[in-house]
Amino acid sequence: MTDALHLSTPAQEADMPSDLQDRARRRVLLSAIAAGVGGLMPWEMAGAQVMDKSSLSIAFPVDVPTWDPNALSVPAIQNLYQSVFDSPLRYSPQLKLQARQIKEWKWLDTKATRLEITLRDDILFHDGSKMTMEDVKFSLAERGKADKKLLVAGMLNTVADIEVVSPTKGVIVFNRSTPAAPIYLAFLAAYVVPKAYMQQVGPEGFNAKPIGAGPYRMVEHQRGSRIVLEAFDKYWGGAPAIKQVIFQIVPEASARVALAESGRVGMATQLPMREVLRLGQKTGVVTKIYPFSEVYMLRIPNYVKPMDNDHVRAAMHLSIDKAALSKAFYGGVAKPLSVMTPEGTPSYVADFKYPFDKSKAIAELKAAGHSTANPVSFTLLTTNGVFPNDYDLARAIAQMWKAVGINATIEETTPAKLLDAAQNGKLTGPLLYSWANSTGDPENYAGRIFDPRLRFSTWKDMSLSPRIDALMTEVDEAKRMAGYKALNVESSEKSWAIPLLQAVTTAVYSSTLQPVMFDNGYILPVEFKYR
Repeated sequence: MTDALHLSTPAQEADMPSDLQDRARRRVLLSAIAAGVGGLMPWEMAGAQVMDKSSLSIAFPVDVPTWDPNALSVPAIQNLYQSVFDSPLRYSPQLKLQARQIKEWKWLDTKATRLEITLRDDILFHDGSKMTMEDVKFSLAERGKADKKLLVAGMLNTVADIEVVSPTKGVIVFNRSTPAAPIYLAFLAAYVVPKAYMQQVGPEGFNAKPIGAGPYRMVEHQRGSRIVLEAFDKYWGGAPAIKQVIFQIVPEASARVALAESGRVGMATQLPMREVLRLGQKTGVVTKIYPFSEVYMLRIPNYVKPMDNDHVRAAMHLSIDKAALSKAFYGGVAKPLSVMTPEGTPSYVADFKYPFDKSKAIAELKAAGHSTANPVSFTLLTTNGVFPNDYDLARAIAQMWKAVGINATIEETTPAKLLDAAQNGKLTGPLLYSWANSTGDPENYAGRIFDPRLRFSTWKDMSLSPRIDALMTEVDEAKRMAGYKALNVESSEKSWAIPLLQAVTTAVYSSTLQPVMFDNGYILPVEFKYR
């Protein structure tokens, strides 16, 4: 394995650009802070003082850009939206669709155009008002029609109306067959907000003081610093065992490690693998490293040259040794992917393998008029600390590309910036990205990734629209899955996007804490308790 695949050391960081040197110096400073408090871990501190089991602090990598849950979505913030707003349906820790605010749902026709839903009758918003079907209609149908820029408009784009039968019963009417509709009631943007309050204060007022119907109320938000949640004692599911949850917003992974080591947080998430393995040697600490339903991928903006060149994209894909990336950065836990869906999901194609072949990559570049002597150049966008080892992964990919004649200049970005760029056609190059799909259904993998009409899709080719429409309206489940499998294979062969690895999530927490870990990566404090 080449040196490019090894994790960097502080000594190696001395040769890095100035921004990376600054990051390294901050890492040293944070380590000193940890040492300044005696280097005590949370589980060690517990023996010297009484642990407050009514509160939990979590070191978290991403801030909430808006508290309007129908407006947009960064996958990582679903933890917070679920905590404050709850959801109509929800996937279990094992990815089984379950009742939540909606207790029953059933199709009224064989064409999947009329879905009857029954709401619980004991749901209160944080202001004490009762949730009714009017709130559901407003949130999931009316808001998207009034403002097409809202994410809910794209996610529920076939909803024609919601007929209100009673305060707790309604019928979602679709303008075409939508057999996968129930999954969207447990997915991004499908959150119910109080109609009266939203209309009273408007989106800006709601963002400043959000009201949901979830197990926690948002009582403080210092942007870029922390979010404080307090238990809602009238939550329909019962008051949470942990009464206060503080999400400390810490974008830099090394800082999250330092906070855990200093004893200032009871849990830290999305830490680098090497740090999780090191902390796992500590007495009284629990570490979790497991694959989940997200996909590490390269988004390919075909509106940016040379991403429109078939040979260049093929060379990019062929030259990536995915197994080596998994071994180097994820201890082999992150499974290499040839298609845009993880193993075990219904549209996974077990007998298709996209090869790692440097010689073929060089030949493809030659066909495009490039070589190591005349390399093709572009920008590779990446986050740093949003998911484990993201920046290191980008650097390793760039090194692999360089070996065949591709010069990629790495540009670090933030989730907020990349979201804006991706949704407005402003990406300046391929983007290393973790595609979220809490449902495991292919409609939210290939179906959304390659639908050119969606603002957040990755590949813009309008000729794919009829094909996507046919899959989204197919009521025969076997035919639907066969169609998505074919799309998965073709998209990989043509490198419309490049699947890399099944995502891995990491967490470190005190052994006094009993969290429930979800296969979609959710961290939901309402499911936590102390021993």
